[in-house]
Amino acid sequence: MNPPVILQDLGFASKCPAHPSIGAEPPSKTLSDDVSSLRRLLTNLADAENDIVVVAHSYGGVVASNAVDGLSKTTRAQSGQAGGVVQVIYLAAFALDRGQSLLEMLGGSFLPWMQVEGDYVHIDSSNNIGWQDLPLDEQVQWNAFTHHTSRAVFAGKVTHEPWSSEIPCAYVICEQDQAMPPVFQEGFAAKVAGPENTYRLPASHSPFLSMPIRVAGVLVDAIGEGSDDALLSRL
Repeated sequence: MNPPVILQDLGFASKCPAHPSIGAEPPSKTLSDDVSSLRRLLTNLADAENDIVVVAHSYGGVVASNAVDGLSKTTRAQSGQAGGVVQVIYLAAFALDRGQSLLEMLGGSFLPWMQVEGDYVHIDSSNNIGWQDLPLDEQVQWNAFTHHTSRAVFAGKVTHEPWSSEIPCAYVICEQDQAMPPVFQEGFAAKVAGPENTYRLPASHSPFLSMPIRVAGVLVDAIGEGSDDALLSRL
């Protein structure tokens, strides 16, 4: 059972949008393309008067930070609009400072498992770096499922910091993550969430594959009381 199904059973509707840059041919999509795509979805959900919790995973944290700008429930209420983003939960995700790009945050070098070929960035899945805690047959399955992304997304700048505005944030650290060093996650969590809104899972970079029930439980805990009607959007 996967987290969306589990969350649905718990009373939370959810959507899992795909970024245009993933698998794009030619690989020319940028961070702006991904942000615009997500922003359209969030705007439509907010206009339907939904309270939205955005769950951002990995690179999705960069997209989400920009996409939620101006869409908080508080901001929309000031102009007489119902619905909006009530929380952002970063799940082993990059939570970058305003004005920073992903490549700059990485010190100008791609991570060892990122294979760059022209404008393509592929995953080196030889060590099952994103899901080493899955059974071997499932590791093979997910390795075959991976797609390239566009090199251009790594140069896109973050223009908004939700945690510095009116949107509460939480962070979920994956303690056995071999794709995104936990030391990065610790720093992001301290900045965006603080100890009271930081959660931990003994998982790889893809806990929604290896421990979906625990992921759903952490998300529900992070949302907390009083947000039972929130709609989750995982990216």
